[in-house]
Amino acid sequence: MRLRAVIVCMIFSLTILPVIPADAQVSSPSVELTCKSNSPSGSVEIPVHPGASLIGSAICTVSNPNSYEEKIEIQATADGLELSYPGDITLAANEEQDFIVTVKADERMTMSSRSLVVKATVVEAQGTPPPNTAESETSLLISILQFSALQVEAVEPIVTLEARSEHNVEFKVYNQGNWVDRFSLELTANSIQEMENAGFTISIPVVNVEIVGMDAPYKARVIIEAPDSAEDWLINSEGQHEKSFTLEFKATSEFSCRYETGGCNSATASTTITVYAEVEKPEEESGGGDGRLGNALDEMFGLDGDQILIEIGVTLVILLTVLFVVFRKTKNIFTK
Repeated sequence: MRLRAVIVCMIFSLTILPVIPADAQVSSPSVELTCKSNSPSGSVEIPVHPGASLIGSAICTVSNPNSYEEKIEIQATADGLELSYPGDITLAANEEQDFIVTVKADERMTMSSRSLVVKATVVEAQGTPPPNTAESETSLLISILQFSALQVEAVEPIVTLEARSEHNVEFKVYNQGNWVDRFSLELTANSIQEMENAGFTISIPVVNVEIVGMDAPYKARVIIEAPDSAEDWLINSEGQHEKSFTLEFKATSEFSCRYETGGCNSATASTTITVYAEVEKPEEESGGGDGRLGNALDEMFGLDGDQILIEIGVTLVILLTVLFVVFRKTKNIFTK
């Protein structure tokens, strides 16, 4: 009797209770996540030049596709870079919300690419832990941007040359940027004009060089040949013609000219070139007559030939005076 009663009750229940449609059943917790960068490249770009913000960001959207409230935990990694983002977000049924993931790099960090991975995980559904693992993950590329920086240093700030002599003037070029850069090497227009007008011959063996960021400096050479002296040059305390010129060397980053909005990034350094030349004396001033007698006396006696000639002249005058006096006295005696 009991078994019959149970069967009857089951049949009655199936008859009077409605069947629940499949689309009315409660779905499992789930979450959807998308992230994007505002940069045209699609990557999270981070400027790291001195004075830059050092920050890049991604805009993410997290969605709850279900008809009940979910609490969602947010996690992110960026290959060791510092990150900022909300720890969790609560979404109502069928709600979505935007949030920002901020990535911070170090100043002067080497240009490189890294990965930003963002994950959203459902930790509560209708106030209780979810019966299943519900998560969504997305990734973006992080670009540590290249920047240009350089310094130029004169190896010899002051150089002295004799007229018509040749010299290698050297300058050190430092790449202080965060990646390999190519530099053009030249003299400034004013420097070239001043020195070539004065008669210098100038050449630069290497006019373009590639240098690794923060590597040892490249030593550039400028070969110059000094001119002859000019009559308008000043005469110094040593009795020499003397004139100074400014050799201004310039290096320019090619990366900056191509990609940086501020234009070409250049640096200069200067070396002061002082040229000395002996003053040429006219031949008539170098020893009387054609100068050969003074030079001969110099060689014979190891003395100043001009001084000897003066002394000889004075002695001859005295002798002639004495002879003239003696001659007068002798003439007077015979006259008497």
